[in-house]
Amino acid sequence: MNRPFAFALLCASSLFVHLAAQAGEIRLYTDDNFKGRVVVLRDTTDDLSRVNFNDTASSIQVESGSWEVCTNADFKGDCKTLERGDYRSMPGMNDKISSVREIGGSGGSGGGRRAALELYADGGQRGASAGINADRDDLVDISFNDRASSARIEYGYWQLCSDSNYRGSCRVFGPGTHDDLGSLSGRVSSARMVDPREENRPQNNEGLVVLYGRAFLNGPGLQVNRDVNDLVRLNFNDQAASMVINEGTWEVCTDSQFNGTCERRGPGKYETLGTTLEKRISSLRRLY
Repeated sequence: MNRPFAFALLCASSLFVHLAAQAGEIRLYTDDNFKGRVVVLRDTTDDLSRVNFNDTASSIQVESGSWEVCTNADFKGDCKTLERGDYRSMPGMNDKISSVREIGGSGGSGGGRRAALELYADGGQRGASAGINADRDDLVDISFNDRASSARIEYGYWQLCSDSNYRGSCRVFGPGTHDDLGSLSGRVSSARMVDPREENRPQNNEGLVVLYGRAFLNGPGLQVNRDVNDLVRLNFNDQAASMVINEGTWEVCTDSQFNGTCERRGPGKYETLGTTLEKRISSLRRLY
């Protein structure tokens, strides 16, 4: 491996670690003592109905950051600030929480750290804005779908796409201010952090890997351009019946986190996946 490329990978690794260390995270559970259904949030959610969790939380774990939880949508009603720690029950707020935001973060009030990615409704970093510190497969969740016209990137390389789940027309932006998003202005529907090597990739709709919901490359498709440790996040778990690998050698696994039965597949068209992988793929990653 040449030194410039190795240095670029080291920088990318540092950025991902920096993001993980700074992005806040809160877990809401339906039952006391962290039992029942759970939802994990890393960004402002002004109405928990969006994630099917309104008036549902009975216990909370704050993994990082300081969070404000409120009994009404849009951070109204009774509000309480929760610091990092475990809250095994929520007296006075049990089954009443409707909105959640990190204080001092991308969606919080007051100062504090700047978001890794800030999207603005108008050009030149003006107008309404939305801060993002983690992958967002649908900006509808933060009420900013098809609104962004400019951006500021504090750190990392971010892929912005015109459709949800990182589909449609996509483009990668690096650190700095971007006064105009070009053809994506007013069209951004999803955003995620990517490897800096993708910044200058030719823009196309093929993806490094494309998973299809039916055999012979038919049905709904999912483009994959980086490692995915759980396809549940992209609403494509146990869905793939065929696939195309356009670049690289990939490990494809039946369980999340690259566990279960795994197979290595190189570039080519796989019109059927066989009994081992068909409708069973839960994670995949590039080996080289």
